[in-house]
Amino acid sequence: MACIDPAELVQSKIDKRLTQYRESPRLEGVMRAYLGQAAEAQNLACRMLDFFDVDTAVGDQLTILGKVVGWPRDHRAGQRRPVFGFACADECGPPTIPVAGFCEAEWDCGGPDYVPFRFIDDELYRGFLKARIITNRGDYSRHGLTLASRAVFGADAVIYREAPGRVAVATGRLLSGVEISIAHLYRQALPIAPGVRLDIWHGNGPAFGFGDGWGGFCDGSFPVQITLN
Repeated sequence: MACIDPAELVQSKIDKRLTQYRESPRLEGVMRAYLGQAAEAQNLACRMLDFFDVDTAVGDQLTILGKVVGWPRDHRAGQRRPVFGFACADECGPPTIPVAGFCEAEWDCGGPDYVPFRFIDDELYRGFLKARIITNRGDYSRHGLTLASRAVFGADAVIYREAPGRVAVATGRLLSGVEISIAHLYRQALPIAPGVRLDIWHGNGPAFGFGDGWGGFCDGSFPVQITLN
């Protein structure tokens, strides 16, 4: 962001003083002193905005932005507990629920379905913030949903299916185990109008279809729907 040089800002205000005061060096000195302090403060505030750009902010800067847009790093029921099992190779298709092996999954079947989750990965968090910004604008259009979906999933995300009261987004790629386990959070972050249900589909690449974000005949894949409650 281009910030005005304090000296230029002060001079622009000095130039506006009344003619009868232009020959008073003492008054000009006082004006420059007070205007200089205000100009420095404005310049500092302007430069601070560069540190809170959602595209470049990291760490605590991103955390502060998250609080501003209403999407904190910590979510009390943010992650679905993984089911004990093992990831399957290509022959059985993409997973539809979070699965983990011996050291990660919990055996206690009586525990809560969802546990607290913290966005540690800045890039994962950044995508959610970008989607949330679009949602805060109230942009529930197809264009808004596409932009927000590509912010969290990548450039190949598309609106896969539409029906009255229901819309599905194809991610255009395989989601990680963590992303599958927090899939319900996409419903809260993406711009979905009240009364409309969002479904998430993922696969081994761009979904079969034609146009921007679709895979075409040779490279298109058939995604599967992630199981959400």
